[in-house]
Amino acid sequence: MWQTVQKKQEFIAQIMSSKSPVRSCEDVDETALSYAEIKALCAGNPLIAEKMNLDVEVAKLRMIKADYNSQHYRLQDSLLKYYPEQITAVTERIAGIEKDIAEYTVQSEKLTNIQQSITGGAASVSQAFPGMTINGAEYKEKEPAAKALLEACKGVSDKSEKAIGEYMGFKMSLRLEGFEKKFVLLLRGNMTYQTDLGTDAFGNMTRINNALGDLPKRLEGAKAQLQSLNEQREAAELEMQKPFEQADKLAELEARLALLNADLNIDGMGGLEVFNDADTRTETPEDIEPPDDDGYDEDCEEEYESERASAKSAKPSFLDEIRAYNSEKNPTAANKKTSDIDI
Repeated sequence: MWQTVQKKQEFIAQIMSSKSPVRSCEDVDETALSYAEIKALCAGNPLIAEKMNLDVEVAKLRMIKADYNSQHYRLQDSLLKYYPEQITAVTERIAGIEKDIAEYTVQSEKLTNIQQSITGGAASVSQAFPGMTINGAEYKEKEPAAKALLEACKGVSDKSEKAIGEYMGFKMSLRLEGFEKKFVLLLRGNMTYQTDLGTDAFGNMTRINNALGDLPKRLEGAKAQLQSLNEQREAAELEMQKPFEQADKLAELEARLALLNADLNIDGMGGLEVFNDADTRTETPEDIEPPDDDGYDEDCEEEYESERASAKSAKPSFLDEIRAYNSEKNPTAANKKTSDIDI
């Protein structure tokens, strides 16, 4: 009975709490262990208690090993797929940013005018507006270009990307994003860079120049990311080489548990043979007389009637009990007839 309660508790606890990550319900939880302990005490067999403890230890080690295997599968998948893809993508991004930096540097040098100060003899550096093409119109001055950019934003009403022109060798396009309906400008060279636009015309020009001027910082960030990916890949390779530390202990406990199951004749369906006492009856089939053809055994009926009569005769009658009571209270009236007794 305790074994049945234990088995029910195991299934109920695992399904309701989801402690075990496996699809089969076979581990023992804390409540079920108390039932198992009572079952072992009722059995009176020390091997049952040992088996119970081994079941718990083996279940824990198997779950630890399952987690170890899952981690190894994730690392293996990362080494075969994730890290190569990420490293390749970042490497290509680094190469693209380097090309864009080189192109931006060339365009900037063309626009730099070095003027010699007449009075002080010092050199001052200023950069002319490089020009911007918006919706097919080319603007040589900064103010008209900035206003034209704001007008171009009015023609964008959804998240779809719309090409609007070119600036400093980079293709420009606009799209509308977010609940705030903000405009995002995309600058495409070998790679794509984006910046948010506002309502200030000259502020938008500053944001565009800052986005292109931050290309060296983007390059440094990409190189740091590549270094981190390489370090993570090396750490994953080292982790893959580590064996399961408790493999020997698990094998030893599983071997001992298998021996106990064999000694206890555990059949996997409850092991009732462990708890039932052996049948010590010596009666043989020849000692049992077969019943009559109609299924009625006269000998059995006679034996039953004889036992019932003996039991009836052994039980004192109501009158005998009254006589005994009166004898104790009034010994002189013990010889009176039953009909004379006042009840």
